[in-house]
Amino acid sequence: PQLRQKGKKMKNLMERLNEAVMKKGPLLAGLDPDMDKLRGLSKEIGYQGADCDFLRNYCFEYIETVKDVVCAIKVNIAFFESIELQAVYWEVLERAKAAGLFVIADVKRGDIGNTSRQYAKAYMYAESPADMITINPMFGTDGVQPFLEYAEKNDKGVFVLTKTSNKSSAEIQDKVVQDEEKTIYQTIGQLVDKWGKSISSETTIYTQVGAVVGATHPTEAKKLREMFPNTFFLVPGYGAQGATAKDIVVNFDEKGGGAVVNSSRGLMFAYESERWAEKYTASRWADATHDEAERAQKELVEAIKNK
Repeated sequence: PQLRQKGKKMKNLMERLNEAVMKKGPLLAGLDPDMDKLRGLSKEIGYQGADCDFLRNYCFEYIETVKDVVCAIKVNIAFFESIELQAVYWEVLERAKAAGLFVIADVKRGDIGNTSRQYAKAYMYAESPADMITINPMFGTDGVQPFLEYAEKNDKGVFVLTKTSNKSSAEIQDKVVQDEEKTIYQTIGQLVDKWGKSISSETTIYTQVGAVVGATHPTEAKKLREMFPNTFFLVPGYGAQGATAKDIVVNFDEKGGGAVVNSSRGLMFAYESERWAEKYTASRWADATHDEAERAQKELVEAIKNK
């Protein structure tokens, strides 16, 4: 439960993340360690050990590389599950937490209520290194309620898939709900707003329930930002998926806060990009990642200032 100081409720986790964004910038370091790609890197640098050791070492070095540039990291569990290294996933979350970063466990969980409660219990217990997790709202309120309860009880946060960055998201998310003349993503946005306010005080700036809003859909993102000023956004799609710094500015409030912008492949494989390939070889991938993080952070901050 949140502590009280001088009769006032402490800022919730999402509000503290927003404060960090205002100080450091909105860039979020995504970590999607695809071993099919990383095996190529391990060969280039002459690594001789097992995949599990390389993956662990790579992730730990990535965290060290970005921790002074960004305020948060998002770690996708799929790349650990696919090679049966879930235990390493938790080690990575712990290392990121120890590095002082806000940690988002990208697990996209959601089910009927009793099953969702088990997912919430697994990732959102009080001592969990995950500050926030991503969830799927397809089951409606009873599927989301357990996550809300754990968020409120343990000062955690959830990011609800709302308007995702992939091209085919329109097949479902842009469909109009006929009786209300709103799209499905706007309907989800309304629920996100409602769910967040249900566990927040009236003075809350940003609730503990955020929305995943793709940078690749700036028109839709602008609508959502205008509709839901108390919702903090997790914004994927910048960089490797094609969205630019100019595309992301609609996700931010008038103070330049209210969102984090994810870059995964753009940071992880910066050493292969045209921008850094001449300066850095594979053996210096971490230096390229650090420099790209600094460059991207500066680019995003400047774009928001010039909004």
